[in-house]
Amino acid sequence: MEFVVSVIFLLLYNIRPQDWFPGLAGTQVIKPIIAVWLIALFAARSRPSPLPGFLKTPHDWAMLAYLGYIVFFGDAAVMAVLPLLAFYTLTVQSVNTWPRLLLYLKFWTWSLVVVAAFGALVPFGIDITGAKSIWFTELGRLAIGTWLHNNPNALCHSVVPALAALYLLYFQKAPVLSRFFLFPGLGIIVAFCAWQTQSKGGYLVGAGVFFLAFVLGKPRWLQALLVVMALVVGVSALSFLPRMGEMNNLSADHGVLGRVLAWEQARMTEKMNPTGVGWQKFAAEFPWQEGIHLLQVRKATHASYVQVGADLGRYGLFFYLAAMWCALHTLIFFKSADVDQERCRRILLVFVAAYLVSGWLINRQYHTEYFLLVAAAGALHRLKKGEELAAVEAEEKARAEK
Repeated sequence: MEFVVSVIFLLLYNIRPQDWFPGLAGTQVIKPIIAVWLIALFAARSRPSPLPGFLKTPHDWAMLAYLGYIVFFGDAAVMAVLPLLAFYTLTVQSVNTWPRLLLYLKFWTWSLVVVAAFGALVPFGIDITGAKSIWFTELGRLAIGTWLHNNPNALCHSVVPALAALYLLYFQKAPVLSRFFLFPGLGIIVAFCAWQTQSKGGYLVGAGVFFLAFVLGKPRWLQALLVVMALVVGVSALSFLPRMGEMNNLSADHGVLGRVLAWEQARMTEKMNPTGVGWQKFAAEFPWQEGIHLLQVRKATHASYVQVGADLGRYGLFFYLAAMWCALHTLIFFKSADVDQERCRRILLVFVAAYLVSGWLINRQYHTEYFLLVAAAGALHRLKKGEELAAVEAEEKARAEK
């Protein structure tokens, strides 16, 4: 039961029917979900944890330290942080078998495909989330009507990791039908949605993580050769995508210049405030002359690391990155015992890599995705450690019986 609730929560976070479905729009669904999740986990748990307890891995300690820092130094209310701790802890405790972890990642991938399908249908007049009149016609770039994907950059950065995950699930070591029908069909939906967003950063992230998924597991010499080929051929191919020609003259791009100014203001703020100005409190402001009026205009940093540095200071940024480092370290050095374990490792590595690179381009630093990614990597770590402890206990029992 607890795993079912964890999947429902994941789908609600990514697909977000509470933002667009009639009758659910504006409904508070998080607190009831957490309540049901807690009941399912503690009163009707269907599978024991492979590593019982709550502070058993580096991921657990890093997450506790980060959230504790937010409360004590970021001036955040405890009640505002508790849901984030719940998202992490309940996911770690619920995804507690290898089949569950693989199924969880499949649901994650499919939920991104559904989001991409919502976007891909908009140019054809099918606007499920009510976004066409707001974004597609006014900006000429695709977005959909959910809180998480209501601008083109956010939508593209959200869906492009699904291309790499689909490749790992339905092409690499997959049945023939999956290779030639399922992967191309779903991949076209995601690619078309990403194309319509015209997000330069999203294109770069998508190309990077797909290349990562492709080279994982290949011999080192072949990886080196593929990297060289990607730098020569891939960079040239990217220039044919919409708006990528603007990359040749970034100094004249007003969007880039605005981000640089916001970054500099955030850097100065972090320099003067080692513990930051407070959780979610920094905002870059600039004077703007409009006719005879001098206005103060706010500019988003468009970078998670810059925002965290200004909000929480250099120490807060350290704790923010520490949890992601634990996840990355686990995934890089993990030794898989079978195909499914390796598939889980690679999909998670793709998702984490996409999140880390996107962090330089969009603000998603406090979103639930961060906590779910660390939790999924922590669950993988727990499964491995649980197997190792079980093997040691079995060996000791066998020795005692002799």
